[in-house]
Amino acid sequence: MDKESFLSVYKAAGYSVVDSFAYDDIKHFLMQHKPGKLYLAVYTAVLLVVSFFIGFLIVVLWKEAATFSQFLEKIFLCLSFSLLGCAIIIPIHEFIHWLAYKNEGAADVRFGAIWKSFVFYAAAHNFVADYPSFRRVALAPFLILLGLLALVFLFPIPLWGRIAVLFILFFHLSCCSGDFMMLSYMRRNRTLNLVTVDDIENRVTYFMKK
Repeated sequence: MDKESFLSVYKAAGYSVVDSFAYDDIKHFLMQHKPGKLYLAVYTAVLLVVSFFIGFLIVVLWKEAATFSQFLEKIFLCLSFSLLGCAIIIPIHEFIHWLAYKNEGAADVRFGAIWKSFVFYAAAHNFVADYPSFRRVALAPFLILLGLLALVFLFPIPLWGRIAVLFILFFHLSCCSGDFMMLSYMRRNRTLNLVTVDDIENRVTYFMKK
């Protein structure tokens, strides 16, 4: 189904398009609709706090190491575990989006990637999501994985393992920035009662109002 046919169904139902973006232009869209200064300040502060603890624990690891070679060995283990964790957490993140969409009633949820922007997504084709519904879908991976990583961090694991968990957390927080920014856009315009609809076949996301 082409764009015109896809939109005609919603126009007949009383919807009008307020905004949209092509999948390949998602970063440009998000940059045009940046969140407020408070949101950016809080998000940046959280990343800085996580970075501080990573640096602090690396210093502790250095002091605990009996030799420089032992320190390098633990750093190698930390980096290896971090890279593996970061690679695994991407599909897990999108799978949680898939579960959240299914829980909201979406029938056709598909995975995809925009390689030039290194963006991965799970989108619900032809599914109308209002702000509360979209908020649950957007925040599900953040909340679930934050809780799981916190539990792993609290387990009796080696110090290099704790550092790796913080690296993975930092990476995942960075990956969540797109979800947060989309949610911020929906929140700023919630008085319009916006809904979002994905047209995966034509690779376009629409924001509509009735």
